[in-house]
Amino acid sequence: MREIKLTRANKSILLKALAPYYYRERALGHSTHEVGKLILKIDSLPANKKATFSTEEICFMRTTINRLRNERLSKGQYTDATDDMLLKLI
Repeated sequence: MREIKLTRANKSILLKALAPYYYRERALGHSTHEVGKLILKIDSLPANKKATFSTEEICFMRTTINRLRNERLSKGQYTDATDDMLLKLI
């Protein structure tokens, strides 16, 4: 378990990274319970407050943020927000 302080920008980028994974898994008929629970947890957090995340949640968030970063890099878009969030998760 680890505490991470999430700003509004961090919350937004996390939700942008988790949403495509959630919808892809749902379309494939896989379980979305854990991802949905994590999305609701992040969405309900007040901005600039610390939240406690398990090791599995952090690993999963890091993977989805990295996918979003790679996608943005391939399109030539800015990755400042994803880079900031990755640093918090490492």
